Amino acid sequence: MTELEQHKQEVRERLNTVFKASGKSSRAFSESIGLKPTSFHKVLTGPAGLTKPLANSIELKHGYRAEWLLSGKGKMKVAKHNQLSPLERCFLDVSMSSFQKWHILELLIFEKLNKRIADQFWDNLRERVDVKVGDSHRSTAQLNLDRISQVFRELREEEKTCLENHDTQGQRKYALLTQTLLLATYYAEEWLAVKSSCVEYQELQTDDNLADFEKLHAYINSLQEDIGE
Repeated sequence: MTELEQHKQEVRERLNTVFKASGKSSRAFSESIGLKPTSFHKVLTGPAGLTKPLANSIELKHGYRAEWLLSGKGKMKVAKHNQLSPLERCFLDVSMSSFQKWHILELLIFEKLNKRIADQFWDNLRERVDVKVGDSHRSTAQLNLDRISQVFRELREEEKTCLENHDTQGQRKYALLTQTLLLATYYAEEWLAVKSSCVEYQELQTDDNLADFEKLHAYINSLQEDIGE
């Protein structure tokens, strides 16, 4: 066993300790941290690794420190919600729900992109770029933002059509495409470093699905090039 394999096994053992101590069923525990039972099983048994965001979620929901889960260092437990305000606790529960978390992630992505557009516009004005030129750049960026939004709208429509036609395989495909594209768009340049530990990306692993994902991801990336830095 290599050093890396040994480390991953130790992480899984610590995660299993937390799971057993919770006294919850696999379904209840996985849903409490925003995962489907099948996805949690893959994290617990090895195919998918424990990511830092997921470890942070476990810390917030179950009181076991993310640093300890990931490295075995430091104290094992913290007081549950000891530093969270009532609003933060409410937001955590909403954001970890199986449906709402994807809606919230999409809102966050477009909020950040809109801010980039506004920041770029005002930076241009401060640098004495002609107002008409700056406004033209902003309009182009806003149009590209609308096109990115259209990608996700069309994927949701495809998922809805599959649901109406009782096509569970197709519904699952478009749900995974939407979720993985949201994550890839959010992480941007970091995506290559995190995709191997992304459960949704792992579940997308068929030639056709990956081809569709790569095509849409490349399209979104090309649109983002004109939305500031």
